[in-house]
Amino acid sequence: MRSALLSSVWTLLADPRLDGAGDPVRLTSVLVLAKAPAASAHVITMSRDLAGWLGYGVSHVLHSVVPDVRTSGIATCVPARDKAGWTRALDFELLPLKEARGQRGVNPLSLLGRRDLATFLRFCEAVLCPGWAPRDRPATTAGFLALRRGRGSATDRLAMLLLALNARADGRVPMAPGRLPKGYNRAEATVAKLLGCSVEDARPVLKRLLALKGVAWYRPERHGHDRLLVPAIRDAHERARAASKAVHEPPLEGPSVFSSSAHAATEQPTAGAGCERCGEKVESEHLVLAGEGWAQLSFEDVPVKIPGACGVPKPDIEVSPQVETGSDDASGEIAGAAPHTVHPPVVALSSSSTGALDCFSGSAVFAEDRLRRRTTTHEDALTTTGVLHSEAGGASPLRGEQQSVSTGWASGSPVRTTGVCRAVAVPADLEIALTPLASLWAGAERASTRAWLAKMVRRELVRLRSFVGDSEGVAERLLAQRLARRLDRQRAPVQDLVAWLMRRGLPQNNGCWSNLCDDGIRIDTGGTCPSCDCVVGDRRGLRQIVATEVTAQHPHEGSGEWRGLYEQALRTRFDHQSAMDSVRRERSAERQVAFYSAVEESKARLAEERMRRAAQPCGDCGCAEAAGLCPVCSLRRSTKSLADQAVDIAVALRGDLDDPEAVAMLTAQVDVDTWAVIRGAVAPDGAESPVCRAFAEKGLAQRVLEQRRQRALEQLRKSEPAEMEAAHVRRMVLRGMSATQNNRERAEKAAVKAREKVAQDLLREFLSDLVLARATGVLSDRPPRKQQCSGLGARTGDEDMVAHGRETIPA
Repeated sequence: MRSALLSSVWTLLADPRLDGAGDPVRLTSVLVLAKAPAASAHVITMSRDLAGWLGYGVSHVLHSVVPDVRTSGIATCVPARDKAGWTRALDFELLPLKEARGQRGVNPLSLLGRRDLATFLRFCEAVLCPGWAPRDRPATTAGFLALRRGRGSATDRLAMLLLALNARADGRVPMAPGRLPKGYNRAEATVAKLLGCSVEDARPVLKRLLALKGVAWYRPERHGHDRLLVPAIRDAHERARAASKAVHEPPLEGPSVFSSSAHAATEQPTAGAGCERCGEKVESEHLVLAGEGWAQLSFEDVPVKIPGACGVPKPDIEVSPQVETGSDDASGEIAGAAPHTVHPPVVALSSSSTGALDCFSGSAVFAEDRLRRRTTTHEDALTTTGVLHSEAGGASPLRGEQQSVSTGWASGSPVRTTGVCRAVAVPADLEIALTPLASLWAGAERASTRAWLAKMVRRELVRLRSFVGDSEGVAERLLAQRLARRLDRQRAPVQDLVAWLMRRGLPQNNGCWSNLCDDGIRIDTGGTCPSCDCVVGDRRGLRQIVATEVTAQHPHEGSGEWRGLYEQALRTRFDHQSAMDSVRRERSAERQVAFYSAVEESKARLAEERMRRAAQPCGDCGCAEAAGLCPVCSLRRSTKSLADQAVDIAVALRGDLDDPEAVAMLTAQVDVDTWAVIRGAVAPDGAESPVCRAFAEKGLAQRVLEQRRQRALEQLRKSEPAEMEAAHVRRMVLRGMSATQNNRERAEKAAVKAREKVAQDLLREFLSDLVLARATGVLSDRPPRKQQCSGLGARTGDEDMVAHGRETIPA
């Protein structure tokens, strides 16, 4: 019922009409749900009563909470006024509950019956009730959070109610998973997740709840401030268990009977009791073969206790048809054997039994025959060669001329062999990995087969090392644990070692999507696989939901009828989920096909676009199929850009930027001279093709540009600003230091770097001034930096030399 109530509360709080609503509105909707009758969604309550539940004053409820409820649309509220116009009561109608009951679907709100709503109201009373004592009725005790009133009380009460609903039977609250924000603990993140707020806003809420002792830390000496405990939930369950033990009925006497499965599952043997017929003592310290943690629940197990839990009367005790009670005549003579009840699931282990292995009288894993045979005087006379010698000289009693025969099973091995079985050693590098199969290794008779199996085992070890690393012996131990686990699950003898090892022993058995999962165990950590636990939890949750729905729809059915309805509903739900999963997989496959089709179409369009661009003629010379620009024109454009940069460097350093006409004339003259040098380039190999010539011109233009830039920087390094900056840096480095050789070298290096930086900054500034002068005509506010670099405009004549061709490049 706790799961059903929690699902209903989460469904209500997840309603879109509560998006952005305050905590008073959300808590009011939960309280209206708890007070709602089973037949309608109308709740009539006093404003004073609602104020006590919320922890606010009556005025605040009437002027703030009720209007916010109306604005959110989660419920309608019609005030009931007296003749004087005063509001005496409030009529709420919870719209989500009304809509869920009208649809008659699987909505958790529509599955709440009268018993569920009454339990939920009592639960809310135990947490939030303000408490009252009517005159002629029994008093209602105040909840343990009734003292929380005033500002923020609705937030604290809603958080406490959700924490109490989420708490387990021992009071522990499941913590929210995931990565934590820096500076916060997991308890604060859990409260934030329940309230749907930030962790920063949840921190003061948790502090107030701890101060009110509504929650406490669970084992802080071990877990710190990371796990929460609701003491009221724990104390309530302890009181319930104590009351159940006080009124526990004594066990039935007489012939063996079989009660319902739910009753039998909760029955425990009394410590020190024994069997009435054989007198065998049963001690509680012995190995218990049933109970929590021992047996895995199957998919058909009902996760709730039907008798008593849902109002269904306990079924009558039926006598097992497999037990014969004998004759009921007055003579007391018994026609058959007297009934002897089965002992409780407790056994005492001895050295000659295999109870410690798998609780069966024989185990095929340890070379015990499945069929019992009559013992002989020489049953234990098994030699080291695996041959059972008979009483007459060791020969077979059937064939006297045969010196050795097969016993069907090798010594210590469940593998069937033929002839004399010789001991075969496991490869030295696989001794740890094949420890569980040491006695089975002789099943592979051929040396080539054993070599091939060893190769497969080594390949699996290589794959395991990719998960756990190259640490010595880790992968071998993991593989040995896997083989031992698979052998323990083997109920039949291993007939063929090769087939068993390749199909069952070596392959990794992924129980989920994770590549690190092997039989539900993590390869890297050795712990349980969380994704497998998630799958198991989903299946258990499905069974729990179906059981709750069936109980709500058929509250008065007996256990037999209820079981059939439950299995039918579970099968229907499982088939529906399977169909939905199939549809989802089909849609995913369709989306994948559509995605790949779109990719292919995009590739085809790109190919067509490339072909179309390749077919376009050159935009400069008109050459056909040049993709818009042929190689010769592309090289010529690059050469023009390099030549323009070289011209700009020469003009920026030597031209008078205040005279636009002089700048234009100097630019035209330098451009003509520069192009005259570039067009005189010769291809390295002497080829006269247009492409080779254009490539040679581009290379020459790059050399011209680099030469002019380096010569300009060299001149700017010697300018007055560069020298001033270098001297300043030199003084700053040597300040407070002795004038040693190392310090002077450091200062000189710093001065060289400063001089280089100033030269580069000056060159960029001159080029910017040139661009601005060409754009505006006159550079009116240009800084007087050019006057400080005297001598730059006086350089004329043939000063630029090309390194390879020795051509003269006029300035």
